[in-house]
Amino acid sequence: MDGPLSDSEMNALLQSEIFGHLGCCDQDKPYVVPLAYIYNNNAIYGQTTEGRKTEILRKNPLVCFQVENRQETSWHSIMCWGTFEEMDFEKLGEPEVIRIVKLLTERLGKIQKNVGISIPFSFGEKATPLTVNEKKSTLFRIPITEKTGRFYRIT
Repeated sequence: MDGPLSDSEMNALLQSEIFGHLGCCDQDKPYVVPLAYIYNNNAIYGQTTEGRKTEILRKNPLVCFQVENRQETSWHSIMCWGTFEEMDFEKLGEPEVIRIVKLLTERLGKIQKNVGISIPFSFGEKATPLTVNEKKSTLFRIPITEKTGRFYRIT
């Protein structure tokens, strides 16, 4: 049996998973990378350090994001589309943004030892980026403009 996921099923899957795949395009060449993320208010939030991914996303902010959950007898998959928005650390004193940074930091903290992810934020009066391997951290969000999901169950 297979079929589409409802909006509430897609939201539940996006909230339950930790990793997805971010797809972007450098001119005519697709580029896909795994990404630890959080889902909040119909947006994907993530962090990265300066490098090829941020260069591509700054040139072409249109992205797709894929999440899946596979079990022995079923799978669920979601594809989302949206626009990459880099968040300015100078403006991160707003309570909602601080809450998002703390949620992301909490989630990354749970997996950092297993997958080698550094938590690139520190908190004082406001969130500030740290430098990881001599590269500046970047916080971003992707407001979702469209999403679709499917499931398959062996009966």
